[in-house]
Amino acid sequence: MLLYWLVGSISFYSIGILIEKGIKSNDILRDKLTVRIKKIKNQPFPSFSLKGMITGEIKAFLSALIILYLAPEVHRGNSLLLNLGWFLMRIIAADFCFYVAHRLLHTRFLQKIHLKHHEFRDSSSFVAGHKSLLEYIIVEIADILPIFIFGYDITQLLAWSVIGNAYNLEGHSSLSIFFIPSDFHDLHHTCFNGNYGIQGLWDRVFNTLNPVNKKQGIMFPVSFIEHITINSSINNDTEKI
Repeated sequence: MLLYWLVGSISFYSIGILIEKGIKSNDILRDKLTVRIKKIKNQPFPSFSLKGMITGEIKAFLSALIILYLAPEVHRGNSLLLNLGWFLMRIIAADFCFYVAHRLLHTRFLQKIHLKHHEFRDSSSFVAGHKSLLEYIIVEIADILPIFIFGYDITQLLAWSVIGNAYNLEGHSSLSIFFIPSDFHDLHHTCFNGNYGIQGLWDRVFNTLNPVNKKQGIMFPVSFIEHITINSSINNDTEKI
């Protein structure tokens, strides 16, 4: 339980600081990784307070306690292919549960709960953690559900903790670093509708993808794929000439 909590907390702050203080402070990297379709209001990321950080860590520790004491532990052997398959299902299921919870938070009856998160419309990875207590509980339930459905293996749980933080922090960073086009969640914050999922799969299925965003990159390092695609296109054009 302590290991799961520590990995989640350390990876959250480490990835966030890497993005905000490392990548964004480098003009070349920032320009290269920004592929947003339209500029939106730039805001400073929310300031940290000791009270806020302690409160956040208490919530994270309680979540770890609930998961590891109530969810079934499952060992699936040493087959790499089998474990990757289960891990992929875990990501897809987590995305679906988050999609449903997030879309509900945008309904007429629940959107007031979600407005605290939408105080920030742009710019910071750490906006990912800027939410009301009630929203935190709703989103945490959505995140816990797949663990109860599939059971947990501590290795996969730790891996998901790191990757889930990367998804969440990148999605609010206004940059395209690992998995998501930078404009995907920016457009959600700008328009307050559409793009409810983690990275667009279920938005495509349920037709809630913001129509401005047509970039691919579902669960893949989109910046890397775009780099390969662009280079391939340039090479083909060069060969034709």
